[in-house]
Amino acid sequence: MNLKKIANNSELLPFLAIFALSFLVRIYASSTSLAQIFPDEIFQTLEPAHKLVFGRGITYWEFKVGARSWFLPGIIAGIYKILDIFGIKDPLYINIGVKIFFSIFNSLAVSTVYLLFRRHGLDKKEAFLFSLPLAASYLLSYISVRTISESAALPFMVFAVYFASNYVEKETKKELFFSILTVGIAYIIRFQTCIFAFGLCIALFLTAKKRFSAALIFGFGYIGMMLIQGIMDIFTWGKFAQSLITYLDYNIIRKVSDNFSVSPWYFFLKEFAATFHPLTYISAILMMIFATINFRKNKSLVLFFFPFLFFFVIHSAIAHKQPRFVFACCFALLALSAEFFAFLYRKYGQKREKAALFLSVFLLFSLDAFPHMKYAPLWNHSVTSVDNFYGHDKGKEKIFGGVLETEAELGRIDDLKRAYLFGIPQIWSGGYAYFHKNAQISFASKPDDVRKMMKKAVESRQSNTYCAFRNSIEIPEEYRENLEKISDNGEFTIYRLKI
Repeated sequence: MNLKKIANNSELLPFLAIFALSFLVRIYASSTSLAQIFPDEIFQTLEPAHKLVFGRGITYWEFKVGARSWFLPGIIAGIYKILDIFGIKDPLYINIGVKIFFSIFNSLAVSTVYLLFRRHGLDKKEAFLFSLPLAASYLLSYISVRTISESAALPFMVFAVYFASNYVEKETKKELFFSILTVGIAYIIRFQTCIFAFGLCIALFLTAKKRFSAALIFGFGYIGMMLIQGIMDIFTWGKFAQSLITYLDYNIIRKVSDNFSVSPWYFFLKEFAATFHPLTYISAILMMIFATINFRKNKSLVLFFFPFLFFFVIHSAIAHKQPRFVFACCFALLALSAEFFAFLYRKYGQKREKAALFLSVFLLFSLDAFPHMKYAPLWNHSVTSVDNFYGHDKGKEKIFGGVLETEAELGRIDDLKRAYLFGIPQIWSGGYAYFHKNAQISFASKPDDVRKMMKKAVESRQSNTYCAFRNSIEIPEEYRENLEKISDNGEFTIYRLKI
């Protein structure tokens, strides 16, 4: 077999190389960036899936009234079941397994960008080299292993653009079908991606040769995917489109989500400015301007950025905002920035090819250090509002670590029958997903609640009861003699309750 010939003539080898690097980086992130940045990472995905498979889990209101689709938790439940069949029982390992599953699709999304770069006119070497920073990106690997719908939907948005781009070039209905299918899966995972789908429909109308038929087929096909999701709700909630109806009522009609926070229209612009190096977002903007000016020559590039831009603009107009809502736009921004530097290389670096390529790729890698500075403190820590705690810092963010590791440590204790974790509220815990024990666990963070719960624990005289105290939480003096120290992981100390 002539490996040189394969390397020169096949798209498969660079595609797989990009995937392999992306996947290795994300495996590392899966095993190190454990803790959640928002409770939904646990209680809207892992926890309902864990309860479905193992019968233990904390159910919040969304999964009581049918405000969420069971599609993503159902997929995760399947992963839990497979891992359990293969004998993986450790609480941390089974959830790392779910993160790795998310990483597979996000790694494929990065490899798909390589194919999009080829579609946009880059040769194999250029497309490969300028895809590498996306594969090794700190921020994208961090996003990839978040077990939330935003991260799960992101790769399918990228796939949808790729297939739509193929359709515009080849005009084969098969490519349009796959675009509808993948963007429909993104919708089933996260309803908000319908904004992206509408932007993709507009982009198809602008770029396809048979623009009217392309937009109509895409639109009706997408409605078909929405109907499929609605039918799925009949089997899970007993009512057609129950989760969508409840979502619209909660967020659009009654605007309950606005009670959590309302931000100005420029919130995401401010977040991006604080997260990315100026060269990153300036280069991405310049790439979009260049593609728009040379629209006829860059239809495929317009087809790529317009749906993400539309997604960003509409989310900026919605009152309730969180940075995670536009994770997909972070992906697009970095891809556009990489393409801009590839464009500069093609235009000005040909005479000194090696130096130009080295400097361009080095610059792209170095730019990722900027978001690293912001996200590094959060890499393996839970973040919560001090409103859930006490003291004089109310309203500011507080970072604490070791929560999920401590829950897993409690779950590994063979004779444990009852557990208490003091120092965090339940909403910022790992629930039963990270405890993974057929025993009851309770959480408390405020001093009065800790005291009441300790009193209840002592009076119950339940054997094999264990308590984990966050090291910054004061143990009630009257109960200190009832505790026998077992271990200290630096963040929490675990005690056996003496009867």
